Amino acid sequence: MDLPQRKSIRLISYDYSSIGYYFITICTHNRQHLFGSIICDEMVLNKYGKIVQQDLSKIPERFYNVELDKYIIMPNHIHFIIVIGPNPYTPLNSDRPATERSRPFPTIPKILGLFKSGTTRKAHELNSKIIIWQKSYYDHIIRNEQEYQEIWKYIDTNPLLWHDDCYY
Repeated sequence: MDLPQRKSIRLISYDYSSIGYYFITICTHNRQHLFGSIICDEMVLNKYGKIVQQDLSKIPERFYNVELDKYIIMPNHIHFIIVIGPNPYTPLNSDRPATERSRPFPTIPKILGLFKSGTTRKAHELNSKIIIWQKSYYDHIIRNEQEYQEIWKYIDTNPLLWHDDCYY
């Protein structure tokens, strides 16, 4: 059977290990409310939400040049800003692509793949039948300070806007 090919939303020929700020959204499978509830405009995490929070906070420990800038865990999705900094093994003024560097940067797909598989493995310890994540994720390369401020505010106010969310 010939299945339709999924269309990639990634920028063609963009190096997703490049130094910069990235806005990421990952939704739960079928947008199920798996991570907790919004109570009085605040997110209250359940056991699965706490797993996600723990693994998000460990991303900078796993990747020496990656920071987690801002995040919010919602009942059926997460938003966060991830920052890829300079690789200490490559000079800052290097314009060589990642494939030519002595030690390649982690890429956004690699970071998110490890994050999603790690949270899934821990969730399966509690419930072996649960499916946590949708197959892909949304990313946006933050290009300037204004975009950064708007995205930061969006993440910060997301619980307040929950009841207006079309997937609520």
